[in-house]
Amino acid sequence: MSAGRGLTRVLAILALSTAAARAQDFEACIKQSGGVSTRMLECGAQEIARWDARLNAAYRTVLAHATPAGRTSLRAAQRAWLEHHRAETRRLAGAADGGSMAFLDSQVFELSDLQQRTEVLEQRARLSGPPTPARP
Repeated sequence: MSAGRGLTRVLAILALSTAAARAQDFEACIKQSGGVSTRMLECGAQEIARWDARLNAAYRTVLAHATPAGRTSLRAAQRAWLEHHRAETRRLAGAADGGSMAFLDSQVFELSDLQQRTEVLEQRARLSGPPTPARP
């Protein structure tokens, strides 16, 4: 697989981003990478860190607003998502037939999956009521 196809894949995930300024930063970083895989991976790692922070903030908000049963359910759902997310990211990175592009494929999945889960949690956070006090 060519670096150009990898670049196309990475840029395709920009359509999922709801943060226009961050997407522009990411796009600029990718363009400045010159198609060099290691530089593209660095851009992806920075974008993943930004989305991970958003995911964690949304998760904490939803958790704070949930009932005790809702907290238990949310924790179980988040653990299941995280287990699948990590397993698939590792699987794609280790694809023997993917060569050096396997890491880019893995990162594209990781970022896309992270964005989707973040957006779900952010939507739930927006619909949440006031925080529910935790029981001791």
